[in-house]
Amino acid sequence: MKTDQATKILLGIIAVLLFINFMNNLFSSKPALAGPESENKGRYQISAWGVQAQNANPTSGCYVIDTATGMVVASKTEMHAR
Repeated sequence: MKTDQATKILLGIIAVLLFINFMNNLFSSKPALAGPESENKGRYQISAWGVQAQNANPTSGCYVIDTATGMVVASKTEMHAR
């Protein structure tokens, strides 16, 4: 009987805290902050690929491109034995 009452009290406290959290997020929205344009941060695209032709060894590879400059930062190609 005591455990049932303790469980109800604990669940009630959790429900109140969740409600307070919900109300806090509902009424206090914060604007998104963007970094200054003077910061030149690199944005990278990473792609991987693989190919297996009928009469050739399987080949795979990857490359990394800096999308701010268009330069290939890294690339790798591997041939795998059958």
